[in-house]
Amino acid sequence: MSEPIRAAFYGRKNRTDTIALRLLRQQYQLCEQTFRPRVVITHCFYDLPADVDPVMLHDAGLPRREGGWRELAATLSTPEPGYDLIVCEKAERLSRDPFEILARERLAAQHCVPIIYATEPWDPVLEMLPQARALTALIRRRVQGSGYFTIENPYMGGQGGVDVGRGIRAPRRRHRTSGS
Repeated sequence: MSEPIRAAFYGRKNRTDTIALRLLRQQYQLCEQTFRPRVVITHCFYDLPADVDPVMLHDAGLPRREGGWRELAATLSTPEPGYDLIVCEKAERLSRDPFEILARERLAAQHCVPIIYATEPWDPVLEMLPQARALTALIRRRVQGSGYFTIENPYMGGQGGVDVGRGIRAPRRRHRTSGS
């Protein structure tokens, strides 16, 4: 087997009593058991309606909370969030509102981070996530280490370049005309 896929767990409960915390722990354990050994949960995010003492969360058997959906969404745009996909018990745990579920799935997809559910079958395409992460890191290092696509390259900066977004300039193509 290849390297395990790193995942962020997301769960949600609308109460903070001991029964709700036990059910939240069951969400986490279901994801952990369903996706083992392919996936290792490296980050844990969950939403509760009110702040709960970390000792109470620990006593309920829950891993350390790194935040809720808002914090998870913020990590999506970082260059290396520390996970390759998001695991969740089922779609209804993302939100009770179906349009919000779609919005959250779309946001994750825009950052190339799939959301998978413990209640749905495993997609074998996900096995390629560690290789895709390694390739992306290699490309980033190569591009950052090279001045070709940066302002430092005199050929690419200034006149003669066409802005292609995010400060990258591409050379303007010169077309031959008759007589030149």
